[in-house]
Amino acid sequence: MNDGTMIAPYLRVVPENRSALRFFTICARNFLPGAQILCDSVRRAHPGAVFTVYLCDRDMGYDAEALGMDIEPLEALGIPALERMIRTYNITELCTAIKPYCFLREFARGPEAGAGTAEQSPHVVYLDPDIELFSPLVEVAEALDAGASAVLTPHVLKPAERAEFADDHFLRYGIYNLGFIALRATEAVADVVRWWARRMVDQCIIDLPQGIFVDQKWMDLLPAFLDGVHVLRHPGYNVAYWNLHERRIHGPDTALQCNGQPLRFVHYSGIILEDVEQLSRHSGMFYVSNSFGYGPLVRRYRARLTAPENRRLRQLPYAFFWNGAGDSNAHTPGGGGAPAWRRPDSFLFARQAFSLEQYLGYLSAEAREIESQRATEAALTPRGRREAFEFTCYCAVCGGRHPMVTSFMYSCATDGEGNPIPNWREHIACRSCGLPNRVRASVHLFLQEFDPAPDSRIYITEQKTALYTLLSGRFSRLTGSEYFGNRVPKGAMFDGVRNENFEALSFQSESFDYLLSFDVLEHVPHPERAFAEAFRVLEPGGSLIFSVPAHLDRYPSTIRAELAPDGQIVHHLPAEIHGNPVDEKGGALCFRHFGWDVMDMLREAGFRRPFLYHYWSREFGYFGPGQALFVAEKPR
Repeated sequence: MNDGTMIAPYLRVVPENRSALRFFTICARNFLPGAQILCDSVRRAHPGAVFTVYLCDRDMGYDAEALGMDIEPLEALGIPALERMIRTYNITELCTAIKPYCFLREFARGPEAGAGTAEQSPHVVYLDPDIELFSPLVEVAEALDAGASAVLTPHVLKPAERAEFADDHFLRYGIYNLGFIALRATEAVADVVRWWARRMVDQCIIDLPQGIFVDQKWMDLLPAFLDGVHVLRHPGYNVAYWNLHERRIHGPDTALQCNGQPLRFVHYSGIILEDVEQLSRHSGMFYVSNSFGYGPLVRRYRARLTAPENRRLRQLPYAFFWNGAGDSNAHTPGGGGAPAWRRPDSFLFARQAFSLEQYLGYLSAEAREIESQRATEAALTPRGRREAFEFTCYCAVCGGRHPMVTSFMYSCATDGEGNPIPNWREHIACRSCGLPNRVRASVHLFLQEFDPAPDSRIYITEQKTALYTLLSGRFSRLTGSEYFGNRVPKGAMFDGVRNENFEALSFQSESFDYLLSFDVLEHVPHPERAFAEAFRVLEPGGSLIFSVPAHLDRYPSTIRAELAPDGQIVHHLPAEIHGNPVDEKGGALCFRHFGWDVMDMLREAGFRRPFLYHYWSREFGYFGPGQALFVAEKPR
């Protein structure tokens, strides 16, 4: 039996002008160091290649520019069933479930993204983030250029009756290892990938009795569904713990070989960073000392992953309350059937948006879901009356289910029959804590997504409020303030309340880990100055988290009023007055309703990659269109 690559008879002559390969991987935040090692190895083997990381996690807590990789957020894939998949799958299942959606996005980018000339279809290669390339994937490019629709690598190349992982093992887990797959972007391939994506919505699970192993087992069907699937039987591809019994790595570092052929890539699947001798948590036979040239590569790879500069990234927790430690996720074989994680009662699924285009894409893709949300709100609203009404929801701030009081105060819209629609954003107040919709949601997301420590240094731009009182009981280093104008010196106290002007804060630079501001910035005449001050007083890596009245479907802010150089207020629209805890009679003038240009202001202040969370939830009573919380992180 020949261990080399057997060129299938359907392959045409390889053209001299070979198409470029485009690469992507998928990982959570804590494996970005591994993705970086993969990216560096791809760029060495394929100079100029396009390489993308699809983040199966929250898109925050790292510096993409410093990592030197194009990192795409999970929401960029536009998966309609994403919320359900997050709530259902563990981290392994979700990372593999989104793979076909990543292929479809890469296909849609077209050849202009680095995949050759306009006449050539792009060739897209997926690689697991625990892979390292050692030489160019020549055979993959040749096969795709010669007409192959897909390239797969089998787990083993010979019968393995007495190996640690015998051949019947792969009848359960899959013939081909999906740590690698390369596809040609044709309509026939895209049709099959769309089928694959549909199956991944709820059948990307680890269920060996039912014959399912995440996305991998489904690809056993690929040769039946597509002409021209090329099975690459080259020993230098996908070297890993499951085939070490038949592979031998040898030669100098600059020209490593496997079984006499060039070593293309190694797959460090199941590596245990804390164990310097064991190769993989899945193998009890092979160790660094007896792995035929594989061990030294594992030792070097482990050293890079555990380097001090990677420690913070590796310690980032999974979003969505996953617990992937100890190989004990729900659905994992041998886990005893008891999930190691569950969705807490207070988990809120919130999507991220980095641009107006991304948000508008969500509105288009989720039109049916949004229509259902409006129908749910309408069903809860009494017809033909304007009295306050109640319904029960879970309050994530108080903990537990409580009545939510809703009124028609400041209602500014009606339904098709002329009935008023509540101002949902302001008027769904929990009877227990008294906090309205937007405040409960903002605190919910702050606690859930940032997990602040009890001694975190937090500044919040309010002090005479129920929210400040609530947070002061949780955070020992919370600082609050109100704005009394020139009546009180900046930073001084008045009746036990600190006076601060957001445009000129009295705090020293780098004083806080978090700056919270909920519906305050619309009352600031020059928000760009406030953003600059927020940037100054935040520690590197600190976050500005704020809510404001915003039109999320448009770019420019609506300027209602301006402060002239002589101190006079110029009104462009009728004066809009909001409540003010330090001036209940006079209130606070609203200068603007923000649009997406707020992101430009944040970037100009120095923040990197600002975004917003947008959300809706019947469970928590977060109703109304356009609910959002803005986030901007100061670079480390």
